[in-house]
Amino acid sequence: MYSTWLKLLPGFEWISWKSFFLGLLESYLYGWYFALIWVPIYNFVGSKSK
Repeated sequence: MYSTWLKLLPGFEWISWKSFFLGLLESYLYGWYFALIWVPIYNFVGSKSK
């Protein structure tokens, strides 16, 4: 699993407070990125079917 986190979260080290908060921040930002890309697409496609 460690190698997967290294690929997904740049700057991630396994156990340190710095890497924990960096991973937390990057996960939060990736969540927003996902939401900003896919939610409008979902709403657009959903409104077409009604």
